[in-house]
Amino acid sequence: MKSLLRFWLFVVTIIILSLVIVSPSFASDIQKEEALFFDANGNPSYITIINKSSAAYLSPYELSRILGGSFAFDPKDYNFLQSKLIVDQNELIFKLDSNVVTFNGKNLYMDGPMQIIQNRICVPYSSTFKTYLNLFEFRYFPSGKRMIFKPNGNYIVYSVQSGDSLWILSQTFGTSIEIIKSLNNLTSDTLYVGQKLIVKKVSLNPVQITGTIKWWTYVKAAPSSSSQNLFYLTQGQTVNVIGKQADFYKISTPKGTGYVSIWAVDIKQDIVDNSKPSSSFYSFIPVDTSGDYVTYTYYKVQSGDTIWSIAVKFGIPDYELMSANNLNQNSYLYVGQTLKVPVHTVAVHSNEYGVEMLDWFSQGNYVFPIGSVGKFIDIQTGKYFFAKRTMGASHADVETLSFKDTQIMKEIFGGSWTWERRPFILEVNGRRIAVSVSGMPHAGVDGVPYNQNVANRSGGYGYGPNLDTIVNGMDGHFDVYTFNGLRHKDNQIDPQHQLTVSVAAGLR
Repeated sequence: MKSLLRFWLFVVTIIILSLVIVSPSFASDIQKEEALFFDANGNPSYITIINKSSAAYLSPYELSRILGGSFAFDPKDYNFLQSKLIVDQNELIFKLDSNVVTFNGKNLYMDGPMQIIQNRICVPYSSTFKTYLNLFEFRYFPSGKRMIFKPNGNYIVYSVQSGDSLWILSQTFGTSIEIIKSLNNLTSDTLYVGQKLIVKKVSLNPVQITGTIKWWTYVKAAPSSSSQNLFYLTQGQTVNVIGKQADFYKISTPKGTGYVSIWAVDIKQDIVDNSKPSSSFYSFIPVDTSGDYVTYTYYKVQSGDTIWSIAVKFGIPDYELMSANNLNQNSYLYVGQTLKVPVHTVAVHSNEYGVEMLDWFSQGNYVFPIGSVGKFIDIQTGKYFFAKRTMGASHADVETLSFKDTQIMKEIFGGSWTWERRPFILEVNGRRIAVSVSGMPHAGVDGVPYNQNVANRSGGYGYGPNLDTIVNGMDGHFDVYTFNGLRHKDNQIDPQHQLTVSVAAGLR
C-alpha cells in the first residue's frame, strides 16, 4: 500500500512539475506601467497600472494609500476574499472573481472581476470604476503617459512637471492656453516646476443611489447613534444615498444632509449578486521557476544505508531516488552500489517584500528538506520559534526543537492547539519563504520511541505508529505548507493554506 501511495505521489509530482515548467511564471501577457496620480490638491504620486489580456487593472490597496482611504480583506475567506475599499466616505465591497461590486449598499456591475495578479488584489481600472470614485484620466501629450486625477470640486488641479509649457498642457487637457491662464490669473507664459494650476473644469456624474426610509427615524449630524439629531424622516420617504460610513448611510434629502442607520434604509437592488465561490485558492497557483534546474550526482552505497537514509542525506524524496534508479520499496541495496542522485537547484525568487513564494513539489520540498531546521516568524506578532522538518511528502511535517519553542508556538496560536492556519515567514539557509502553518500537533505521543505503535495519538489519530521524533512537550508534528501542497486525507490542495501562504507573501 505504501509503495502504491509513493508511486502516485511521484506521478502527481511529475504532473505538477510539468505544469510549472510550461507555465509562463507569472504570465507573460502581464505588463506594468507607472501612471501619475494627482490628488484633489494636485499633489502627484505614482500608481501602478497592470495591463493583462488587453484590460487594465489597479490595486485598490495602492489607490487607498494615495487617497488617504483604507482597504482590507478577510484573510480567512478563501471562497470570496471579500474586500472593502473606503475612499471619501464611499464604500466599495468586492468579491474574488466576481464582476459585481456593492457601492454604498447597492449592487452594481464592474467591467470585469476582482482578481489576484502576481499576488496583488486587483480590480478593473475602467470607465465604470472611475465613475464610482470620480476619477478622471488624461494622456500626457509628449509621452502618452497616463495621468489620473481626483478633482477638487469641479476642477482638475495639476502640479507642473519638468519640461511643461502652457501649450503642452493645453494639448494634454484638451483646452486652450487662454483658458488655463484665465483660470489661474496668469499674466505670463512662464511656468515653474511644482506650480499648482487649475487646468480644466469638469462635470461630475456621481452614481445615484435611491433609498426608501423603512420607519420613522432621526437624521444625525454624524455617523453615530449618540450624535445630534438634525431632523426626522417618516416611513416611505425617498432619500439619495451619497456615502457610507460603517453602519450609517450619508443621505441627501429636501430637508438637508445627514446620517441614518443602514437598517433604516431600503435600497432596491436591480442586480442580484449570485457570485459563486472562486476557484483561485482551490487550484494550482503558478510561481516563478526561472533559473531552477536539476543536475545529477552519484553515490556509492555504504554499510547501513537505506533508500530512505540516502534520500534524506541528499534532501530529496525517497520515491524520486527510487525512480532515478529503477528501484522500488523492496529493492535490495548492496555496499559499493552506485546510485544516480537528482540534485535540485532552486533559484532565489524573492518578491518586493524579500519573501519567496514557492511551489511545494518543485521548490519548497528541496529548499526545506527533511532534517533541516528553520526559524518560523509569525507575521502578525513578530514572535518566532525554531523547528525541524522530520518527515512529510505532500507538505512538510515539522516539530519544534525544544520545550521553549513549543511554548512560544502555542502562545502564537492563542494558548491552545488549533487547526487554524496562520501566515509565517520561514527563514532557512539564508532564504525567507512564505508558509502557512497549522497549529495542531498530530499523529504522535511525545517521549515514545519513533514508529512504535501507540494508542491515542494526538489530533484524534488513534492507534498507530508514533510519528513524534523530538522530545519537546508537543505530541506529534504540525503541518507546514508552501503553495500547492496537498492534504494527507485526500491528496487535494487546501484552499485555506493557499490563501494563508499568499498573505505571508504580502497579499495586499
